[in-house]
Amino acid sequence: MTAAWAVTKVQFRILKSDPWFLVIMFLMPLAIMPLFLKTMGLALNSSGYAEANGAEQVVPGQAVVFGFFVAGSMGFSVFREHGWHTWNRLRASAAGPKALLLGFAAPWILIHIGYQALLIVVGSLFTDLNLGVGDAVDLLVLAGYSFAVIMIVMFAVSTLSSVHQVSAVVNLGAMVLGGLGGALVPLDQLPSWAQSVAPFTPTYWAMEGHNAIFLDEAGFSGVMRPVLTLLAIGVVFGALAINRFRSDDVKNFFA
Repeated sequence: MTAAWAVTKVQFRILKSDPWFLVIMFLMPLAIMPLFLKTMGLALNSSGYAEANGAEQVVPGQAVVFGFFVAGSMGFSVFREHGWHTWNRLRASAAGPKALLLGFAAPWILIHIGYQALLIVVGSLFTDLNLGVGDAVDLLVLAGYSFAVIMIVMFAVSTLSSVHQVSAVVNLGAMVLGGLGGALVPLDQLPSWAQSVAPFTPTYWAMEGHNAIFLDEAGFSGVMRPVLTLLAIGVVFGALAINRFRSDDVKNFFA
């Protein structure tokens, strides 16, 4: 744990020195939200939510989609060490393979939760999303989704050999899984085959949790199933990553 914490602190220092990726990833969805607000409002109205203005779909939906992009930073941070030729220095330290994975994953889980929470709060100001005190339970959904997607990226890092391969997985996850999971448009607006596939994606369960809160006004009990499912997804992919990870694998940061 001491070795993992040392790796974690280094990741925070690196991010502090160059935060522009997160800044851009924060501003982009905020610019997109108002553009689709009216369209998503009509879609939700046709789905039976007569009082919805679209913010209930747009704000959490963009947090889910762009959250996948942000999760990819965990993978890039590992490959960056190879590009800087500092990975062997980490291997020579007291940090074993599991400590290295934990040290890289832990800060990005925390960053990911904070990113989504801030995006939803600020996004609500741009879209008139009504946030009540009871909506704080949405933090459980954010935490579950963060854990799931970071573990998915960790598995990709453990398996793939090129940063471009990881980038492709992240882009695919953000757009394809985001679309299938109902983050881009309400789930009932998708083709029937997509609705059948959706439950196999983490984005679906994240949106199920958000919808329970922002559309159905559910409380703690209403988000338990989505949250537990997301945690289960994270555990499975985390176990696969630990089983596959080899600290002496060759990773290419530039090609």
